[in-house]
Amino acid sequence: MKNAALIREVRGVMTKFEPLTEEIVAVCTQDGLTYEELSDALYSYGLRIDKVVHDSTRKIFNTFYADYDMGLYAEVILQRQYIFGAGQAEFEKLAEHGGKCRSLAKQDWKGYYLKDVPLAMLIYDFQLRYKSIPRETVFSVWHSIYKRIDYSNGMWPLPVLREVFQCAPAPQLPALESDGLITVYRGMGALSLPPDQAVSWSTHPGNALWFAVHSGRGTKIAVARVRPDQIVAHYPSYAEENEVIVLPGAITEYRYEDMIPAVEETVPRLMAPALQSYLEFGKQVRTLGYEREVLFEVHGLLHILRVLFLSLIYIYNSGDALSESDRQILIYFSLLHDLGRVTEDVDDVHGERSVEQIHKRGIRLRGIRLSRKEYRIAELIIAQHCRDDDTGIAAIMAEPGLSRKEKEHTIHLYHICKDMDGLDRVRFNGLDYRILRTRYARRLPLVAGCLLEEDLLTPLDMENPWA
Repeated sequence: MKNAALIREVRGVMTKFEPLTEEIVAVCTQDGLTYEELSDALYSYGLRIDKVVHDSTRKIFNTFYADYDMGLYAEVILQRQYIFGAGQAEFEKLAEHGGKCRSLAKQDWKGYYLKDVPLAMLIYDFQLRYKSIPRETVFSVWHSIYKRIDYSNGMWPLPVLREVFQCAPAPQLPALESDGLITVYRGMGALSLPPDQAVSWSTHPGNALWFAVHSGRGTKIAVARVRPDQIVAHYPSYAEENEVIVLPGAITEYRYEDMIPAVEETVPRLMAPALQSYLEFGKQVRTLGYEREVLFEVHGLLHILRVLFLSLIYIYNSGDALSESDRQILIYFSLLHDLGRVTEDVDDVHGERSVEQIHKRGIRLRGIRLSRKEYRIAELIIAQHCRDDDTGIAAIMAEPGLSRKEKEHTIHLYHICKDMDGLDRVRFNGLDYRILRTRYARRLPLVAGCLLEEDLLTPLDMENPWA
């Protein structure tokens, strides 16, 4: 699981701006750079060391040349090798402006904040300059900055937000529900502030989930009901995350979805009982012909391994009274359900092709011992997993040779299999967790997101991965 503090430094901004001193340089340098050497290097390009600021709370991206008046910014790495190497090119770029930054001089605000102000310095510059930006454009400039910074809640001064939000154009509101309110969702990670301090929400739970899991440390999905007058802006498309902007503090009543958080206290405990089975069956996946996914591919080796792991997590943690044959059917499905997939497009017959491949290749999995009827049930689920529920259930109910009770139990297994496959849709921002069929699956979306960050292949290649 990723280091949350490091993520915040990489994707966030500086919050302290101390003048650079000889003591700071001495503490930070690893190759003997001195304050005087840095001063001379900057001076040779017409730059001044008193414009360098430092944030002692950060380990990386913590020192910048910041001439606010001229709009000139550059990262400064406090190492002699950098200052007299790659840093020379950065200093030369600043000197080329011959004074004020060109995009700032032209008042090309979005270009200025996109190209000329480093990510770590965006809030620093904007909060000092926003009153100079035309009223009709200041909100869109703010929003373009806001979208680039992760975990910036709490870093924006509230008085600045109040003034900027007053300049927002009238929003295109989402459709009102019967009580005149709008349901909004917020995905939260280890670094997120509480919902009552939040700026961004979404009208679609799938977008909220994507935000929660994209760092591998999703902790909660918050749900709130808002009045139209509480909405500052709305961006009604999936590409724009169906985002709703509110003033921090506007939402005071909310609830959390019943989901297991993807944190160090929970995920290892869920994974531990599944590990031995994962090794046993995961090692067989390579022999089945699945290729590792490349760019723009989402159905392949890693997808199969994640579905397998999710199925094992369900088996060992859900409390569902599954028989040994039930467990084997879930594993059989996990490994073989996409064997016949030949395209990344929607394909409602690849389940049938997967069953054809199983028979054509005479595939039998080590550790799976099912009766003839149980194999037929497993293959029926595979054949129908890519069809809508009504069609799949109708096919199961029409299957000859199964009693009414067996058909109902097969439908239960069908729902579990579709949920475990569906949970991995988090990998392409495609999961609406509200449509998951089983109670325990609806608790797993954040865990499914965590698996996207796990190295599932290396343990399969090791002789004794747990030594």
